Amino acid sequence: MKKILLTILLLFAVTSFAFAQTVVFSDNFDSYTAGSHLAQSNSAWTTWSNAPGGAEDGVISTAQAATAPNSLYISGSNDQVYPFGNYTTGHYTLTFNYYVPSSGNGGYFNIQHILLQQWALECYFYNTGGGYLSVGGSEYTFSCSTDAWLPIVFDVDMDNDQASLTINNVLVHTWPFSYQQGNVNGTNQLAGINFYAGSPISSSTSGSYYVDDFVVTEVSAALVGEFAVSPTSLNFSMNPGSTASQAVTLSNPGTGGTDFYTVATYDIPNPNPTSTGVVNMNYYLDDPYTFVGWSGAADDVDLAVGYPASALQQHIGKSLNEIHFFMGQALPTAKIRVYAMGNTLLHPGPGEVVYEQTFTPDSGWNSVQLTTPYLIDGSDLWFGVWFVQPEGAYLAPVDGAIANDYSCWYKRGSTWYNRFSNSSYDFNLCLGGKIDGTPITPWLTVTPADGSIAAGGSTNVNVTAHSAGMSVNDSYSATLHCFSSDIENDEVEVAITLNITDVSVNEHNQIEVSIYPNPATDYVKVTSEQIERVEVYNMMGQLVFNQLCGDSHVVIPTNGFAPGTYAVKVTTTDGSVTKQVVVK
Repeated sequence: MKKILLTILLLFAVTSFAFAQTVVFSDNFDSYTAGSHLAQSNSAWTTWSNAPGGAEDGVISTAQAATAPNSLYISGSNDQVYPFGNYTTGHYTLTFNYYVPSSGNGGYFNIQHILLQQWALECYFYNTGGGYLSVGGSEYTFSCSTDAWLPIVFDVDMDNDQASLTINNVLVHTWPFSYQQGNVNGTNQLAGINFYAGSPISSSTSGSYYVDDFVVTEVSAALVGEFAVSPTSLNFSMNPGSTASQAVTLSNPGTGGTDFYTVATYDIPNPNPTSTGVVNMNYYLDDPYTFVGWSGAADDVDLAVGYPASALQQHIGKSLNEIHFFMGQALPTAKIRVYAMGNTLLHPGPGEVVYEQTFTPDSGWNSVQLTTPYLIDGSDLWFGVWFVQPEGAYLAPVDGAIANDYSCWYKRGSTWYNRFSNSSYDFNLCLGGKIDGTPITPWLTVTPADGSIAAGGSTNVNVTAHSAGMSVNDSYSATLHCFSSDIENDEVEVAITLNITDVSVNEHNQIEVSIYPNPATDYVKVTSEQIERVEVYNMMGQLVFNQLCGDSHVVIPTNGFAPGTYAVKVTTTDGSVTKQVVVK
């Protein structure tokens, strides 16, 4: 679902217009103290490096105002960002007033498809009047005055992939919104607007301008996918050397499509450190071919590489014991880091830091042994190094080979970037690790592991447990992580337990639980041996029926249920089974 960014400083929370238009965000900058920084005053705004109050943060000014007393002044190294929240559907307009002084070096702003990574358009203003729009690899000139407030309207309809820009009440151009600034192969997504102190004179010249009356309006509601999972726990009771399957239903009660994928992780309380042979985890092919970095002042930098869960199945139960990294020069301190698995549908790259260890790096290769080895449990594995890049230094080492989606990630500020998306830096980081230990045999398979769910639809994911090589009275647990593109419910965990018993297969076989009639209208009968509890969940994962019993049959009245598919979880003295039933 869309996120509406609200703070106490917003002028309007929600305002309705004709045609059901809704103001999502509005700011005329009049509530702030003159001379203060915008992002520091209102958290709905940020800066390029996510540094409110710093040199990138624009200043509130009384020198000019379309609506008195204040406006936002952009100059010098100011680099203001308003993130929309990654809209992919819906129809929006973005309006603001823009003032370019003739005494300066012109002005600039851009719209972004992928925040801080992919530009949808760039717009330049000359200090002598006029300017040009850059989109789709072409430039479109326009006329306008300096030393005057110009109304600007950017209209984007993502459902029909169309955008337009109007400056001073004159249409500049209309184009498919999925175009990038420099080509026609972009992403149909509205991620943010960037008011940067750029200038059409040169890349080394700072522009200066004022912005006022910034308004984001929803013309028509976005088609938003949602995500629900039912049930959120599975229990398997099985004989050694057998298999059993249960269904988890993923549903989408929203108005737009939802993508999903799953990852199974295992609880391994006593990992076996016995060596089965060290495995090198690295993408680089040789010593550094070159060093990359960033000009300007000293800056915190994270560099990382990753391995998806699908590439680690044979290593589950082993541990990451070492991280090695080539450093361009000796530094007083650095940190090796391990990062959590994140939702790659919404935030590609590493997650939050879950392990770090300080060391003093030398120039050249550095190998750091983890004080506490990091267990590989089935999650994506991300690891890397943090350091402060000195001013003017270039310390990130890369080889001369072609990168992949996991081999070259960096972070400055709060956002991770994939160098693979920039053809100018298509290299692998000279960064790797070593893993060792005795692996376990993964005992779960999930099909399908990923897919899409249409609006109002659902799909069943079959979770199959395998007890090969297990012994009676063994007990195991795991978690099925269900990730989705629904930003309001991006991950749901399903707890899974497996108990190995010595009873006959028929005592635990799903076939021994009977649910009829199916489809049902007024009632459903559940029969099995020694039923302890029956629970019914709707596709939102909500419990709609719950009954304890000590009998071999239960009658569930369904005449009060809304039509749809339900998950019926039957718990017996020997375990649990979940089946689907349709209510007409």
